[in-house]
Amino acid sequence: MRRFKYSIASGFASICIVGLAAAADMTDMTGAEIQSLISGRTGYVKTAPASVTAVTGKTGEGVIYWGADGNSVYKTPAGPIWHGSWSIKGNLYCSEYKEGSKRPCMKVEKQGDTVNFVDTESGQLRLTVVKTVPGNAENLN
Repeated sequence: MRRFKYSIASGFASICIVGLAAAADMTDMTGAEIQSLISGRTGYVKTAPASVTAVTGKTGEGVIYWGADGNSVYKTPAGPIWHGSWSIKGNLYCSEYKEGSKRPCMKVEKQGDTVNFVDTESGQLRLTVVKTVPGNAENLN
């Protein structure tokens, strides 16, 4: 029985260490990397419960076209289309939408294929980019 308890404890400790190592692998992207990732591309995104476009604290899927000219069009998870602009300030992604309230800029973190946009004031995850494709693939306007 004692050996079983130690096996469970060491297994749990291993899981915790692996989880911490995975979180530590998330690295902040530079402004140039963010620009390269999104400029002139369509992003398929999953919003976090803390997102202003999340449906009452739930996650959702949306689509954003980030025009190379700094304009953006966002099909929110609930369906309405938002129109705005985006920019890079230092190593932060900033956006403003006519239909939404002013939000702080976000840092962009990457680990492998996972790209997260994180609110710089609250530290909360706002959205995860699932994939990007060239151009305005969904003809958002």
